[in-house]
Order: sequence, then structure tokens, then C-alpha cells
Amino acid sequence: MICLPKVTKDHKRKRKAEIAEAARKIFIQKGFEQTTMTDVVNFTGFSRGSVYQYFSSTDEMFRFLTDQSDSGFENTIQTLLQKHGSAWNAIDEYLAAIQENFIDNELGFGIVQFEYFINSARKEERANYLLTRYNSAVKSFSDLIHHGIQNGEFKPIQPVEAIVLFFINVTDGLLMQRLLTINILPPSKVYVSEQLEGLKIYLKQVLQFHKE
Repeated sequence: MICLPKVTKDHKRKRKAEIAEAARKIFIQKGFEQTTMTDVVNFTGFSRGSVYQYFSSTDEMFRFLTDQSDSGFENTIQTLLQKHGSAWNAIDEYLAAIQENFIDNELGFGIVQFEYFINSARKEERANYLLTRYNSAVKSFSDLIHHGIQNGEFKPIQPVEAIVLFFINVTDGLLMQRLLTINILPPSKVYVSEQLEGLKIYLKQVLQFHKE
């Protein structure tokens, strides 16, 4: 009898992450809709069976990558709160990071996500996934604002969810604008910094931000 080596959980985790990273690179290069499982198999050099052992479709790969990103976002919010203690300072640093990413012409996986979301609105199975992700993002931002309310920093004059939705609409809209003009206009002509500064002005007013 031939004894095959035991595959450890750590090995499986690393192999899955390796395949997902390969998919991420191809998504960025070709676009999500144009990427096939064969592309990923060829890029990794693994057998088709090895790749399908971890992912049955490019949709699964995309969601794995996006869920990792979302988990990182939730951790980022908590890390910023722990770092600053102040909800407003956490928001300020988060917006500074957005500004840096949007000014950078290499928007990377954000382009892929935008393509996926736009093309998925009329596809029920994908739409359900997007709704779950959307609700998660709204909750994370809402929790951040409620933290500021509890700290006495904020006394919002609009419903928290309305403020959060405005925040998401502005940042998503700005991302869309950058994507549509990335090869046409420089960031200075899209007024990335100015638009984000306008968002901060709105947030300060609608949250009635009070600095101790």
C-alpha cells in the first residue's frame, strides 16, 4: 500500500490563498467577466483538479477576495477607534486613506469590484450577496458613528443611517468617477481632495461634531 503524505490545514489555507491571489491579479489585468477558470489554472501552474478543489468558479474566488477585504475593513475601523479613541479622528484617518488610494492611479481590485457590482444588479444570486455585503458596510459605519454619539462627540441632526448612506454614496461615486476618467484626467482635475474635503464639511455639520 502506498501512503500518501497528509495535507495539513495550514498547507490548504496557503494553497487557497495562493490561488485567490493569482485570480486577483488576473481580474485586475483582464477584468472579472473576461477571466475564466482556465486562466487561473494556467496562471498558477496547478492542475485543474487542484484549483477546483478550492474554488468551483471565478465568482467564488471574487467573493473570497472581497470577504477578506471586508474583514480587513471591519478590523481597520476597530483599530482606528482603539488608536484614537475618537470616532471623528478615526473617520478623518479613514478619509485620508481613501484620498491616497483614489489619487493613486493603480486602483487595482477596486476596479474589479466596481465592475462586478455594476454587472450583478440584475442577477438575483449575486444581488443577494451584494445586499449582505452592503448591509455589513452600513452597520460598520453606523457603529462608528454611534461610538461617537456615546462619547459625546456627535449629536447628529439626521438619522444615522441617512448619514451613512450619504457617506457611502459620495465615496462610491468618487470611485466611479476616478475609474471612468483614470486614463483621461489626472486626479487634480477630478478634484478628489476637494470632494473629500466637502464630505468632511458635511459630516462635521450633520454630526454636530464637538471636539473636547
